[in-house]
Amino acid sequence: MTTRSTPVVHLVGAGLGEVGSLTRRAVRVLAEADVVVVDRPSLDHVVGLAPAGAERVHVGRHRGHRAWATDAIVGLLADRASAGLKVVRLKGGDSFVCSRGAEEALGLAARGIAVEVIPGVTAATAAGAASGLDRGASVTVVSGNHDPIGPSVAWSLIPTLSTAHGAVVVLTGRSHQGTIADGLMAGGRAPETPSAVVHGAGRADETVIATGLAGLGAVRLPAPAAMVVGPYQPGGDHAHP
Repeated sequence: MTTRSTPVVHLVGAGLGEVGSLTRRAVRVLAEADVVVVDRPSLDHVVGLAPAGAERVHVGRHRGHRAWATDAIVGLLADRASAGLKVVRLKGGDSFVCSRGAEEALGLAARGIAVEVIPGVTAATAAGAASGLDRGASVTVVSGNHDPIGPSVAWSLIPTLSTAHGAVVVLTGRSHQGTIADGLMAGGRAPETPSAVVHGAGRADETVIATGLAGLGAVRLPAPAAMVVGPYQPGGDHAHP
């Protein structure tokens, strides 16, 4: 339970990166922010909802800049909140879907900082809808930045992911598309499994390239891009080779 004197950080999901995908609570909190801590400049359109005089801090990897360590981000958030400022930590999609929101929330709690979680629309559902994903299927969502259970474990050694009957949606895996596809095939997925790469899911610039699983490595779309690996909705518009 928080009091008026309890420092608070508002952990906000920026949804699909457009104002229209934000919750009303997210819009309200941003409009009152003193500080907005955001991962990447591509969310600046959403950050624009904050007052002109609000401090804006980019802590993610972008051109010419390395990403901040989680401890450093938590320290910044805690310092600003402890100073009595209204702090918004803005993350793409939903803060708890392949976005390390939990680590930051736990770090803040350890420092005595309260956290208000404001969910966002994840690209995992938007990419599935854009690609023609079977709406009745089960879906496994994973981060493609590294192997789900450790950097020393190859994708081909994760049979539960490779042989799952439902779809697999891979976020933030654009740099490893070929490796991920090879691992899924080695684990049992057929090379012709219907797949797609979706750029800007749910946005005005949304682009979908459909292919078989074996062709995922050859598809090149700019970030943000998600991979969807079958099945497809029967009769959908997105055919594959």
